[in-house]
Amino acid sequence: MAIVDNGPAKRDNISKRFQEAGDLIGDPFEISTVRKEDFDFIKDKGEVADILQCNNSASSATSRGHQFPVAFLIQVSGLDKHGSDSDQPLRYSHLDIAGSAGDLPNNPTGRPIPSLCEMFISNKI
Repeated sequence: MAIVDNGPAKRDNISKRFQEAGDLIGDPFEISTVRKEDFDFIKDKGEVADILQCNNSASSATSRGHQFPVAFLIQVSGLDKHGSDSDQPLRYSHLDIAGSAGDLPNNPTGRPIPSLCEMFISNKI
């Protein structure tokens, strides 16, 4: 399971808090980063579209295959206008569950539900 923060979320250590919650209960996270090249990857070089959601290769066969979808979601949602240096920064953390989701639809794992509960609910019970 990977987690990728935008600038405001990284500033507030959101991914680190997720990682600590996951480590506490045995539902670990790896922290990744979104970079300029991830935003470059989603630019349409053929002038057909404004932005590309994917390429023709599996994410496992694509350089930074779980990071460029974060760039796509930040761009199409408008979060790129709410980075750390904006007047209204908005935190966004992308949870990449694809690799740990299980053999869907037959054997779903439920990841990252335990970590989400630990982070957001356990201290309120």
